[in-house]
Amino acid sequence: MAATLQDLTESSQKSKPLPKKRPTVNRRSPRRYGKGKREEVAFDEDARREYLTGFSKRKQQRKQHAEEVRQARIREEIKQSRRDAAQARKEQAAENVRAERRALGLLSDDDDDEPQPDSALHEEHDFEDEERLAHVTVQEFGADDDWNSFAGPATVSEPLPQRRKVSPPRDPPTKKDSKAKKAKQIPKQPFGSLTSILEPEVVQANYSIPIEEAQPQARVKKDFHYMSSAERAQERKRQRERNHEQAEIRREANRTRIKSGAPRKKISATGKKRK
Repeated sequence: MAATLQDLTESSQKSKPLPKKRPTVNRRSPRRYGKGKREEVAFDEDARREYLTGFSKRKQQRKQHAEEVRQARIREEIKQSRRDAAQARKEQAAENVRAERRALGLLSDDDDDEPQPDSALHEEHDFEDEERLAHVTVQEFGADDDWNSFAGPATVSEPLPQRRKVSPPRDPPTKKDSKAKKAKQIPKQPFGSLTSILEPEVVQANYSIPIEEAQPQARVKKDFHYMSSAERAQERKRQRERNHEQAEIRREANRTRIKSGAPRKKISATGKKRK
């Protein structure tokens, strides 16, 4: 018998088992946030604007700070050089004292190596500021002692070097300035004459030139005032009369020249004289 369609379908399904599905694995687990608030990043707008617009100002501040550091280093070097110079002078003075005592026989070579304690008061101090350095020596002074033996020349160092100010260029002297300078010069009194020795006032009066200071001339101020309408009309009338008189004079001169037979000179529109 022929198998039905259902039998064939069931047998085929039973012979071929269904494929097993692989379980899906989610490798990335979802990020879990806490129940609290999330951290937020807030920018300070004022600080941000100051940073973005303050490059030139910060550069100037760095330059100023570098200049201050350089000036401080120069002052410190000057102070150190003064200290070294004061110490060198102190050692040189002590060496001179030992040499004099050794020359007088008050100090032997053995005593030179071992300094003797000085019972008298002898102190030295240095007072310094930004401009000067003073070296002060304090010694014990008695009533019978000679002040000149203790007093010494005061040593004060030179002030700090300062920047020189460059003066603006001056204008060259004019002839007027040179003449005024020559006028102010007084010739020297001649020497070697008997009159100059016995009567110096007379010689000085004869050879002296009085110095006359040039008084500045005061400018004459012109009277200025605004004219009224009537004054302006009168001024225009006088001007027309003057112009009329000058025109009559020119016409009379032309008539005289024509009567004499002289050719009349004509001027073209371009301003050139016609022949």
